Amino acid sequence: MRRTLPALIALAVVAGAALTGCSTGNTLATPASCTVKSGSGSDSIRASGDFGKDPEAKVPSPLNVTKAQSSTLIKGDGKVVGTGGVARLVLTAYDGATGQAAGQPQEAYSPVSKNALGNADIADAIACATVGSRIAVVVPPQQGATGSLVAVVDIKQALPARATGRAVPATPGFPTVVLAPNGQPGIVLGSHSEPKTVKTAILRQGDGAVAKKSDTLIVQTQTVTWADPRTATGTWEDGDATGQTLSDGTALSKALIGKKVGSQVIVLQPAGDSGAASATVVDILGRIAAQ
Repeated sequence: MRRTLPALIALAVVAGAALTGCSTGNTLATPASCTVKSGSGSDSIRASGDFGKDPEAKVPSPLNVTKAQSSTLIKGDGKVVGTGGVARLVLTAYDGATGQAAGQPQEAYSPVSKNALGNADIADAIACATVGSRIAVVVPPQQGATGSLVAVVDIKQALPARATGRAVPATPGFPTVVLAPNGQPGIVLGSHSEPKTVKTAILRQGDGAVAKKSDTLIVQTQTVTWADPRTATGTWEDGDATGQTLSDGTALSKALIGKKVGSQVIVLQPAGDSGAASATVVDILGRIAAQ
């Protein structure tokens, strides 16, 4: 039976794209539970390929485990990835029944979460590793499979889960924004009137690369509307950061052009064809430059 990695909800397939303006460590991610430990199954895997490319792993077969295991094949010297952020990964799947690769290596930026990676144990193993590491993760056979699923993962970069820039004084005329300990913003519209035009203010000033129209930004978002100010939507509610393509012509994208990575921005939009008047807080985590 052909095996593949769980569906990877990638922000952007790399294909030579360059991620700029972000750190290689994740200083503002949530600590992982680190419940996936090494075992005889994951310790038996060897990989001699270059880091960031085909690992050319040797997987003994048949390989079956009853509990997920993870071993470090290369120990990176970066910071611990953590959960809640985004990592640049190279993942290769192997079938534990045959020891053969189940496809080509996949390189992508992905949220470090069960939702994005399709498997909580793989997400936990990545979150507990350091940037620059190669890990081998083995998870129990899924329904209908005769062998365990093996994932060899190279961790090339990690982004924080929130904006890292310095706080700046509030801009008069904008709603109040308060932050939870994990960085999730709460937007208080209060007595502010609906905006008649698009307005933008900086809440935290980053020092990373300047966003260009041709870029894709990796962002966290939180939005409330004047029609329903008690209900928030966005990536903080959904659980995973996302990609914002700045060339899509939306008011939000236009407002982010020229902003620096690491910044937190509030964007007010008037009511229109796209819906009710709204306030959106955007944390700019990284920038994928067009090639």
